[in-house]
Amino acid sequence: MKKLISAVFAVLSIAVMGAFSANASGGYSVGDVNGDGVVDSSDASAVLEYYSVASTGKPSDWDAERISAGDVDSDGKTDSSDASYILAYYSYLSTLPSDAEILPIGEFISNKNADKTPPTESPDKNYVLAPEGLDPGEPGTIQYIVNTAELTPHDEIPLYNIKGDNDNGGKPMFVRNYTVTENDKKILNDFAKEHFTDDMTNYDRLKYTWEWLHFNITYADSSQGWNSYDKIMNLSFVQACFEEKLGQCIQYNGAFAEMMAYMGYDVYMLEKWNGANFTNQHFISEVNINGLGYSTEVGETSYDNPSTGYYWMWLFDHNRQLFFGLEN
Repeated sequence: MKKLISAVFAVLSIAVMGAFSANASGGYSVGDVNGDGVVDSSDASAVLEYYSVASTGKPSDWDAERISAGDVDSDGKTDSSDASYILAYYSYLSTLPSDAEILPIGEFISNKNADKTPPTESPDKNYVLAPEGLDPGEPGTIQYIVNTAELTPHDEIPLYNIKGDNDNGGKPMFVRNYTVTENDKKILNDFAKEHFTDDMTNYDRLKYTWEWLHFNITYADSSQGWNSYDKIMNLSFVQACFEEKLGQCIQYNGAFAEMMAYMGYDVYMLEKWNGANFTNQHFISEVNINGLGYSTEVGETSYDNPSTGYYWMWLFDHNRQLFFGLEN
């Protein structure tokens, strides 16, 4: 499956004419990590290269000044989000009228985030949950396990890095929490009102969401236009998938995780390698029910082969959890 880093590298290969001075006096400045005096796609590519090395726990030749210059969103990390911001800023500079005022990259990012943060509206009811009293299914089946799980709706979804070459010796390590915002809950409620029916159990609703994400979301890579990922990089997983209908593995599986968290399942996300020799970064979600972890995967349709019944996706698979993820 194509992943964020490879897709953004493909984006960087597209030539965009023009760049604007960032640090004509030499050295590094915010966004200009190669010290050539401009903020452009070369800086974004350099940040991605740094992040791909740093994420494996291997030493980098970047000093503190250069790392700081790459942290354009000032979140304390220099990563793929910074590369996307740099690329977006370069596009902004390249299309700016010659007589227009040039915003500093920090102000540009603040304005961009403000523009993409819709006003929140608290949902008056959790419509994603099934009505009580529905048949949970046969005891022992995954449907029964999911339908009878104790639910505690919550807002935080932890991300764990389980890469075999991470800086925790390959053992799972906590990275960050993703938040299901009030606006995300409203989007999920609206989706539930439109698509869920009263005879659907919680398992049915999750399965429906899982399939809907697979067949209705377009993979955001260069084939959709060089800036397709830029369109969603500042959005929540739910906004990207349910409103923009665009995503990569982290959005597909993150949106499904947000649905599970809002329903009350003990869900977490995993950052992992999906290829040999520590290659092909990937994100999936897992859910803990009664002390057992069940892996979930939902993604794009390019791997589908309906004639053989093959789909790169699975739902509440404990065997895959044993192989890929955290043992609870």
